[in-house]
Amino acid sequence: MYVAGRLANKRLVNGKYYVGGKLSQGVYADKQYDGHGALVDGRYLNGYYYANGVKLTGKSRDGNYFKNGVSFSGDMNGRHYEMGTLFTGSLKGVAYKDGLKLTGTRGGIYYKAGKPFSGVMSNVLYHNGRRYTGYHTAKFQNVTALFKDGHLFTGTRNDVYYKSGKAFSGVLNNKLYKAGRKYAGYHFATVNYASKLFRNGSLFTGTYHKSMYEAGQKLTLVSRKAFPVKNTVLTNASGKRISTLKAGTPVIIYSGSQRGMLVTTTVGKRLGYAEDGYTGLKNVGDFGPNVVSTFYYPEAPVHDLYLMAVDDRSVQFDVIKNLKTQQKTHVAIAAKHGKYGIDTIKIKASQKLINWHAKYQSNQYGTWQATGGTIQTEHTAAPIKFHGKIYFKTTVIFQTSDEHYKITKTKLVTGYVPLSYLSTGFKGGAFGYYYLGGK
Repeated sequence: MYVAGRLANKRLVNGKYYVGGKLSQGVYADKQYDGHGALVDGRYLNGYYYANGVKLTGKSRDGNYFKNGVSFSGDMNGRHYEMGTLFTGSLKGVAYKDGLKLTGTRGGIYYKAGKPFSGVMSNVLYHNGRRYTGYHTAKFQNVTALFKDGHLFTGTRNDVYYKSGKAFSGVLNNKLYKAGRKYAGYHFATVNYASKLFRNGSLFTGTYHKSMYEAGQKLTLVSRKAFPVKNTVLTNASGKRISTLKAGTPVIIYSGSQRGMLVTTTVGKRLGYAEDGYTGLKNVGDFGPNVVSTFYYPEAPVHDLYLMAVDDRSVQFDVIKNLKTQQKTHVAIAAKHGKYGIDTIKIKASQKLINWHAKYQSNQYGTWQATGGTIQTEHTAAPIKFHGKIYFKTTVIFQTSDEHYKITKTKLVTGYVPLSYLSTGFKGGAFGYYYLGGK
């Protein structure tokens, strides 16, 4: 090759390197050319890899890493290379993946930073990379925890209850634990936002500090001087009938149990459970269950009696004016239904006769009854016993309201009504009450 009549020597002509006029291998301007005078780019020459004529330090087009033209083996930028590629495998006892020390599972072995892991990771206990078998203890969240087959243990071991590896303290399944064992003695603990009493780890039923408890729940003392106004069925905790409590028997009653009214003797012996406060009339009609209360107790607020009529048409009963002579006043009540309610009420009590007629009002929206009449009592006294039977002294009245809501009371008779009028009723109805008592 000649240039201007002279041999091309150690120079480039048309991108080719010449020495003594011939294509030649050599270095020109710090770049390597091969024996054909071509720039060495993206290939090897004499065992070195070049890029644009320079021994490559960095990644080649195919992703291999070189240093001074030689495939790199070693650590670079936090990753390990072997023969120019990110290394995956084991080297000198260290496991790698994509040039990084492996943290994860390979071949059933868990590694951390390239080494088979021993310790707790993600709540699992490992030994030399494998899950520990059997029971073992290890530090977990700054305390010693119990593991079984690598997992935090929940259950009982050596009479100690564990939850998530730790000896449990607290309430679980209505049992109270301290350091994994049932808490000895009497202790209060919160269950479902309520304070409950435990004895030796179990919900307590019985008397504690003069209070009655059932399944840990403190019951409310209703009365120490109560008695049933009718023969009352008692059941056990399972709801099975166990006995009948005779009317008038002095008892103590407690409320708050889910099984009903707890009944004990006057010295605290548990007798069973009664229906919680109320019972129904026979042939009760439309009145529902809350007609006649089961127990009388003097601590209750006083409520007068009211007449519950089975059919609202005919009711008859006697009021005893004198218990010794058994002088009685017969009360007969007859009601007639109209289109909008009770239209008339006729009452006969001894010499007293009442004929009441309802009044009605109308407008563009319809017609309604504007007046009303009811049979009830007032000044009901505490019960007394006479010849073994229980009586209540009361005044029976007929109460009316007019179209201006004015109340008028007409006394029918004052005297005694037997307990049976409150518990089993009389012809056509019964006297009911919510709570009967007071001094």
